[in-house]
Amino acid sequence: MFPPLWKFTLLCLFLLACTSAEVLERSSKPQTPDKDPFYDPPSGWEEKEHGTILRSRKVDIAFFQIAKVKYKEAYEILYRTSRSEEDQPSTTVTTVIVPENAKKDKLVNMNVYVDSNGARCAPSYVLQRNAKLATDPALSYQQVLFSTILDEGYILTVPDYQGPKRAFAAGRLEGHMAIDGILATLNLKELCLSKDTKVIGYGYSGGSIATGWAASLQPSYAPNLNMVGWTFGGTPANLTSTLEHLNGGTPAGFAVSGVAGIVDEYESVADWINDKLTHKGKHALDFVREHCTVGIVLRYPFTNILSDSFMKHGAQLLQSPIMKKVLGTLNMGVRPDETPKAPVYMFHAKLDEVIPYGSAHDAAKRWGDHGADILFEEFTGLVMGHASTELLNLPNVLLFMRDRMSGKPFIHGYEHKHTDNPLEDPGVIAKGFDALAETIKNAIDNTVGMGDKHMKAKIEQSRRRRIVS
Repeated sequence: MFPPLWKFTLLCLFLLACTSAEVLERSSKPQTPDKDPFYDPPSGWEEKEHGTILRSRKVDIAFFQIAKVKYKEAYEILYRTSRSEEDQPSTTVTTVIVPENAKKDKLVNMNVYVDSNGARCAPSYVLQRNAKLATDPALSYQQVLFSTILDEGYILTVPDYQGPKRAFAAGRLEGHMAIDGILATLNLKELCLSKDTKVIGYGYSGGSIATGWAASLQPSYAPNLNMVGWTFGGTPANLTSTLEHLNGGTPAGFAVSGVAGIVDEYESVADWINDKLTHKGKHALDFVREHCTVGIVLRYPFTNILSDSFMKHGAQLLQSPIMKKVLGTLNMGVRPDETPKAPVYMFHAKLDEVIPYGSAHDAAKRWGDHGADILFEEFTGLVMGHASTELLNLPNVLLFMRDRMSGKPFIHGYEHKHTDNPLEDPGVIAKGFDALAETIKNAIDNTVGMGDKHMKAKIEQSRRRRIVS
């Protein structure tokens, strides 16, 4: 049985008091972040507070440059932020999307899954109309997700949470950059949002790394934010177990990208590993730094990052003292002082073949033990694949957002819920999601398939082609 990855990797391509700031005009043909001067911070930026706007501009966005998103206006903001440690200044960009029926006191931080390291994979580039990326059959999938949340009237802020080095899987960096994207959005003068604006963070799969760490770090890093909830699923809560799970399988390219992200963020790891990588290993890291998800996963299926062909004494990669020290800081729920304060709705498919279920459940339970108010929903149905789970569970995510934005009470402590298929949950059915449920089913059937069946078929076809060639 091959993991449900083909269409999932395609989906990953999509990702995709008022203060004064410089506003720039957008060029008709977007440039990638490594070539666009908009991304270059002005002198003195290091001395600014995190979340400070350094530059902004209006942009025109589209889903894969085909269908225009239904929105009123959109902006990009260059802002000051932090890397993994607060005393490591950096910058990145967030894309703000304002719906026609915008509720000026409600904001959603959406951390889309990037799962790759190339400059042209950044959401701020991918979302722009005329960006030079291939079209994708998952268009309807992403349109349902974005459009549903925008239709609620919630303003969206979509950060490039991996930063200028595109440090995929560096969770603490991603959390800081997601939080500062919220702060920068609240500071955008064109929106004039109140500092008391209610904010919810969302992320799935690779995006849940940013969201989970933002939830963990926000109480100490930005305690004045009015966070009313966090919701995320398919969460790589333990980076070590995730890398081990991905290694050698169809999605092994994600493991290569994760190693590159850690190497590029942590100097100690880079110093240790650079003279140990083989030619194959160096080429792999260089490749993922220039490409996006599809190219990476198709280039490195079944790659063993723990082999001697990847690195001298490859089995030591995850067990060396330097690597273990860094990876040990990237496990969610370990430190009691890094516990979410706002309500958390976390969900995961029991049969998820991409991200380990057990690590996500363990993190949720530890957070609960540390005092978090957290609902962990486990989906047990056979139709619940990694990719299909996000969309099938959209009604529950939407209900959570509505309830938090309206101030309804949430559970106290930790609760574990078991559900077969969320679209068949009586609690969801009773809320009148019939039309949305039908849209979701059609989108999944046309893209990933229930239980990710289309992806399995595509992977099998790809495997056969490789054998023949």
